[in-house]
Amino acid sequence: MNNNIQYKTSMNRTTKIILISFPIVVLFCVVGYFFFDLPIAEYCNSVFSNIKIRRVLKDISKLGIATFYLIFSAVIFLFFRFIRKRALWSNRGLFVFLSISLSGVLILIIKFIFGRYRPKMFFKEQLYGFEFFQLKGKITSLPSGHATTIVALMLSLYFISPKYRVIYFIIAFVVVISRVLVCHHYVTDVVVGSYVAVIATLCLKQFLDKRGIAIQE
Repeated sequence: MNNNIQYKTSMNRTTKIILISFPIVVLFCVVGYFFFDLPIAEYCNSVFSNIKIRRVLKDISKLGIATFYLIFSAVIFLFFRFIRKRALWSNRGLFVFLSISLSGVLILIIKFIFGRYRPKMFFKEQLYGFEFFQLKGKITSLPSGHATTIVALMLSLYFISPKYRVIYFIIAFVVVISRVLVCHHYVTDVVVGSYVAVIATLCLKQFLDKRGIAIQE
């Protein structure tokens, strides 16, 4: 009975977070598109033009590539599910895998729908805006997949072991901001990517809680 009450309370809290945050994020993106996305991109393009600096930032941003995390978490899940047979660690591997993959699928759908030109297209051809229903690399700026991956990963790790929350936040922030500094994305791109990761991971956590799938000791 207490578990049901706790679940309903948590579910209501998550629903409120989504209802309140969604219009705020949408408003932020609209304002950003018209007022600060482009100026910030132009500033970053001029300040971080040094090849060595850009190489470092690009290396940092590679931490947002999902492939390794998906493979590693899948291996953890399979190993502890079928070989070592530890339910908690199996659940943890599954949670991380689903957090990243679910967020990634949502991101691909949004990228296809909006088809936003990347900052480099503005610097090369003065193209700024949207060409809807496209999946070309140069027209998939919104949202940032790297931002989505790293935020989904760090948030899922937070739910597993919250005592390292500061480290998780720093890693996520550094990787997310690196995507803007190297001019691969606009500010609103990484904000939307991070937001999708947060909402997807929160909903997934609720789903697992409802089914009694524990990820914490």
